[in-house]
Amino acid sequence: MSRLHVYTVHIDPSLPHPYEEAQFIEEGFNWKAFIFVIFWALYNRLWLFALIIISVNSLIFSTSWHGISAVGIGFMHLAWHLFIGYMGNDWLRGKLKSQGFVTADIVTGDSLLRAEQRFFDRYFTSRDKAAFV
Repeated sequence: MSRLHVYTVHIDPSLPHPYEEAQFIEEGFNWKAFIFVIFWALYNRLWLFALIIISVNSLIFSTSWHGISAVGIGFMHLAWHLFIGYMGNDWLRGKLKSQGFVTADIVTGDSLLRAEQRFFDRYFTSRDKAAFV
C-alpha cells in the first residue's frame, strides 16, 4: 500500500487551452531542494532565493570566525537545508503566481502520474458535459 501524495494544480488563464499546460506541485517536503539546495534553486530559476541561499550559507560559514564549533555550524547548516526543503515547493508556487498562474485544483494520487490522470479525467469529463448542454 503506497502513500497518497497531494498536488496543487496551477494553470495560466491567459493561454487558449490553459488546462493542457497545467503545472503540478507536490505538497510537503522537497528532497531535491534539501539535497541540491543552490543547484535546485538555479535549475528552477528562483534567482532571488538562490541569492538568499548563497548569502545565508556565507553567513553560516563565517560564524566559524566567531568561535562556533564545527558541530554547531553543521547543525545550523542542517537546519537551513531543512528549512529550504520544507519551503521549496511554496517558493515554486510563489514563482508560478508571480507569472500569472492561478491554482485550479488540488488532487491526490499515489504518484504524479495518477494525480495527473485524476485531474485530467475530471477536467475533460466536466468539459465534455458542458459541450452537450
